[in-house]
Amino acid sequence: MRAAIAIPGLLALALLLPSTLTAADAGDTAARVAAADPARGKISFLQCAACHVAERGQGQPRLGPNLWDVVGRPVASVTGYAYSDAFRALGGAWTYQRLDDYLRAPMSYAPGTRMVFPGIEDAAVRAAVIAFLRTRSDAPAPLPSAAATATASAAPARDPFGAEWPQGPARDIAGHVCNTCHSLAMVTQQRLARWRWDELLDWMVDEQGMPPLSAEHRALVLDYLVQHFGFAD
Repeated sequence: MRAAIAIPGLLALALLLPSTLTAADAGDTAARVAAADPARGKISFLQCAACHVAERGQGQPRLGPNLWDVVGRPVASVTGYAYSDAFRALGGAWTYQRLDDYLRAPMSYAPGTRMVFPGIEDAAVRAAVIAFLRTRSDAPAPLPSAAATATASAAPARDPFGAEWPQGPARDIAGHVCNTCHSLAMVTQQRLARWRWDELLDWMVDEQGMPPLSAEHRALVLDYLVQHFGFAD
């Protein structure tokens, strides 16, 4: 695994990404959220966890504000977090549609925001992340009707990782953990023993700011990496 992209490089990458709404994004966002699996969204949220928590309390915010109870709350309203002028100027509340639009391309949605994250291109992945965030509340925001949900369920989700990222247990977890900082193509070129993958995960946490994995998730990620991109000790 290579070092995390420096912020200026990440910002330059984000500015090159298309910001126009694509056909894949069309349709009822709330219905897509209702059709999404929060458990898959929890895995996808790993790419957000370096800067955000989504837990009640937690004291001072990290690099970004706490996302507990974000669905439906006023924008730029977390006490103790120094929002950018761009964010404070947005006003209103975080609806399903606004979260979807923002997560697709944060710096296009709020020019001047300090959130230097290129966004989540895949509409199904965004919907799953929002579905997970909806659960992070004592009183989750209402979901749309069953009829709208059925329409959204008919659209197949795009594979965010590609054919070179083999199917298997923990594929999603390993993919999101590794893809947070670099191309998955770099991982597919490695052939490392389990102990070496384990050392690299420690290095990513200690030196590159990757959020620590739970013991269960770490074991699953190591199993996946060794099976597909490793060799026997």
